[in-house]
Amino acid sequence: MDSLSRLSKRTYKAEDGEHGRGSQQHGRGGEDLIIEVPRGTRVFDADTGELLADLTEEGQTVLVARGGAGGRGNMHFVSPTRQAPRFAEAGEEGEKRRLRLELMLIADVGLVGYPNAGKSSLLAAMTRAHPKIAPYPFTTLSPNLGVVEVSDEERFTLADIPGIIEGASEGKGLGLEFLRHIARTRVLLYVLDAADEPLKTLETLRKEVGAYDPALLRRPSLVALNKVDLLEEGAVKALADALAREGLAVLPVSALTGAGLAALKEALHALVRSTPPPEMPKPVPRKGVQAGVEVVPVAEGVYEVRAPEVERYLARIKGDLMEAAGYLQEVFRRHGVEAALRAKGVRAGDLVRIGGLEFEYIPEV
Repeated sequence: MDSLSRLSKRTYKAEDGEHGRGSQQHGRGGEDLIIEVPRGTRVFDADTGELLADLTEEGQTVLVARGGAGGRGNMHFVSPTRQAPRFAEAGEEGEKRRLRLELMLIADVGLVGYPNAGKSSLLAAMTRAHPKIAPYPFTTLSPNLGVVEVSDEERFTLADIPGIIEGASEGKGLGLEFLRHIARTRVLLYVLDAADEPLKTLETLRKEVGAYDPALLRRPSLVALNKVDLLEEGAVKALADALAREGLAVLPVSALTGAGLAALKEALHALVRSTPPPEMPKPVPRKGVQAGVEVVPVAEGVYEVRAPEVERYLARIKGDLMEAAGYLQEVFRRHGVEAALRAKGVRAGDLVRIGGLEFEYIPEV
């Protein structure tokens, strides 16, 4: 997978488990649903914004929605006083979750430049990638990856980031969509069109990159002055000297003729080898919240119990609730409902509401 656009549906649902059968047989559990995403995908809870996972390794997985526990047939509730219970426990609903997926490409070098600066041509000339190339802006609307072969043992990856425009860091155009892809790259390569105000362009590009994340301006960087085949040699040298005064090494190249590409490949490889991968924020495991028991008086002799764990369990009990009363009283005691009612001063005969049901309170003896 190399793109989130391959995801074909907006809603994914795992298979339901089978119902239990007679003769004390369990139903088969439902199969897991696995959704494949590209390496570099960050998974967020769409409602809370929590980062659930940063999938940076091949084969890495994250469980985002757990299936519900299976139910139990009436045979599980047999006791000396209940030889043939007329109630059972249904299975739980599985979890539902809204997710936001964000792809941040994992590459050694990110190509940063205006639309039509020749980034795609440079990528094609230095690697075996085949990006779409045409003489008009925004040919590239999604990032392209290519591998630069240095030797039989050594290689590094280039990411052609779609063209950045002024105001990209404020979300103009598809700026934020594009800029995030450079966050993981070890090295930035600013690709400038030698025939189109390269000094002004470099200033704007660095301003947008810094506005998105100031730390990116400290990332090792080079300048590729592209399309030098369109200028005289003296003009190229003057431009390169002026750009170098901005503090970055400048390499004149031509993706069309191949001039300067060997030197650019060597310089990039040296930077990649000496630069560790950038640190990214790690997902913080969410701590489970212990749901307690709250007893709220709603009228004289009427109390409402708020206990999410118990309410969820009550919703699973099917059949004759009167016959299940003794069993449910044990459940209430185990979850602290009995103690909470006593602490609130509930008396025998008072009405207790919980999970949409009403019970007459009979204290344990």
